[in-house]
Amino acid sequence: MPREILMEKILGFIKSGLLVLLVGMVIQPAQLKAQTIPVGDLQEEKIRLMQLFSDSTAELPFTNRPISRKSYQKAFEHVESENSWWADSSVSPEIPLTDDFTLGFYEPEIQGTYNHKLPYGENNGAAWYGRGMNTEFKGGFYINSHFLDITIHPQIVHQQNEDFEVPRFIPRDRDGNIRYVAQGTLPEDTLAERIDRPFRFGPDSYTTINWGHSSVRFHRYNMEIGLSSEPLWWGPGVQYALTLSNNAGGVPHAFLGNREPIELPYNIGQFQFRWVWGWPKDSKYFDLKEAYATRPHQSPEKFLRRRFMNGLNIVYSPSFLPNFHIGTSRIIHQYIPESGMTAGDYLAIFRSFPNPDEKALSAARDASHYEEINPLSSVYFRWVFPESNAEVYAEYMKDSHSWNFRDFLMEPQHGRAYTIGAQKIIKSGYSWLDFVKVNAEINSLMSTRLDDIRPQTYLYSHKSVKQGHTHRGQVLGAAIGPGSTSQYIGAESYFEKGRIGFFVQRTVDNNHLHYEYYQRWYQTGWYGDMYRHRVDVNIGLDANYRIYDIMLGAGVVWNKKYNYGRFGYGDFNINWNSRPRDDRLNMQYQFSVRYLF
Repeated sequence: MPREILMEKILGFIKSGLLVLLVGMVIQPAQLKAQTIPVGDLQEEKIRLMQLFSDSTAELPFTNRPISRKSYQKAFEHVESENSWWADSSVSPEIPLTDDFTLGFYEPEIQGTYNHKLPYGENNGAAWYGRGMNTEFKGGFYINSHFLDITIHPQIVHQQNEDFEVPRFIPRDRDGNIRYVAQGTLPEDTLAERIDRPFRFGPDSYTTINWGHSSVRFHRYNMEIGLSSEPLWWGPGVQYALTLSNNAGGVPHAFLGNREPIELPYNIGQFQFRWVWGWPKDSKYFDLKEAYATRPHQSPEKFLRRRFMNGLNIVYSPSFLPNFHIGTSRIIHQYIPESGMTAGDYLAIFRSFPNPDEKALSAARDASHYEEINPLSSVYFRWVFPESNAEVYAEYMKDSHSWNFRDFLMEPQHGRAYTIGAQKIIKSGYSWLDFVKVNAEINSLMSTRLDDIRPQTYLYSHKSVKQGHTHRGQVLGAAIGPGSTSQYIGAESYFEKGRIGFFVQRTVDNNHLHYEYYQRWYQTGWYGDMYRHRVDVNIGLDANYRIYDIMLGAGVVWNKKYNYGRFGYGDFNINWNSRPRDDRLNMQYQFSVRYLF
């Protein structure tokens, strides 16, 4: 049987199976409603808090988000204190529309974020916090039935986007005008050609109207299928997720998965998965014309096609290790062929390593040079200890295929990133203070020493799929971005009416660029520039306080950017005592008002 006919039959079988599932969900309605809790929402944060107190909720992996309303309500079944705001389930009132349909609401919130000097912000969905005031509204409603859930939960943001000091390596056009693209290290090989991540979204203020956490879900028993624009968070990280997070707006996608963990036969544990087919969008500033102006034999048009994202996240919770969860996620980006998608494209998530026999192996190349797809894969675990009110977690990601299994065994650190973290609740002996929660997390998206002997990918970018792992100009994974590292520690004090949090974070911004610059321009083998790594130190204080049915929020971050702009790169006439200081201080102020049900 020809390959084309076989693949058409496979695709037809899959479509038929999904159709049967959809019809079955309509004919045999479920008894549970399936609306979800938005990623990063205050209610979601309360669930993870509850897991550190109770065995009954610690069984939820919390690594395949968003999670269902049922999981949210279950988290508050065994809570020691019922008077504090963090122990209140805040269930939305529902209005019956018909015998089958009810109307419910998400808690509305208005938030303002002001950066006085430079852009700063992360994990804020479709918003981009530039310099000046950033005002956003979140809220919406849902309609439930026994088989169908419709959620309308938009995010509306107005960004003042004031002008700020332009870093050194931002490319310019032939007339000397700034291009609103990612920074590069060399004119003929700019990183702007390899990732869609503008340093600023144009010269003017603008308004973003995004579908946010909206979806249409058909469900039967524990399975669901549908369409969604909601951000996804895959993995155990608290501050950052390596594959998918809410750092960007949600990619419009179709999905198939289960809402709650499925009990496996023979009492071997539980299983949860989500399979998505998405269509990421470019930012309006993903411009390759200038980059290819000096290459008449090449055309940038092939890199401006629509993209397709195929993703799968699987979590297993063994019964013999209570509250232990291990998972794997995989994402593949590709351009949609002019001839249209095939069954192989939809099933590409199940492909293994590339076949090294198809291309000649070369020490000057890696697998990404021969791939038309951009793969990212991760493995992770999360282990909760409710009796100790603590958890530990870690994630390991590869942003590149290895040639084969032997290659992976020889150099597993090729194209790798990782996260290591822990949380601990310290109970209080004071009547006015319920407890203190401490979180520490280390993240690295920095290339290893392998760069000395073998090309490595600039994480979240790709040789063929130029936009990289982005959606509308923002990274879909860890907000610190390619080539960066982060060390974070924070503590939050919870009491009856609110909370107060404090954190300290050190971030090394795109250290990959720092090393690439000096490897390419200064190959003397002597000392390099140890003075000008781009480092941010963030010290923040934030608080929430409940007044009747209103939750007030406020925060301030001291955001010090050491060696901002990389202006002194290449100047070795310095030392620790007489070096120039290109440091900048940005202050961020935030205030929010949320209505609680």
